[in-house]
Amino acid sequence: MSNKGKIYLVLIILAVAGSLFLIGKTPDQAAVSPAPTITPTNDVCIQVVTKAYNPQTGEIKDFPTPCDVPLSWEKI
Repeated sequence: MSNKGKIYLVLIILAVAGSLFLIGKTPDQAAVSPAPTITPTNDVCIQVVTKAYNPQTGEIKDFPTPCDVPLSWEKI
């Protein structure tokens, strides 16, 4: 058997062994990333730049949506 044939054989064996290893695992044990959690909100935010003023510091800043403006800030 040539070196190229041996390499293919080793790769096939590794692939099968890896598959068999994961088949024996439950989803909690396998390396599965958790599903993202989505927090429902009642806010519907249009994608529009919103200028706001921080009364504590005097800072004026642009936010990507009205929902991104912190509660302590005043929308301009």
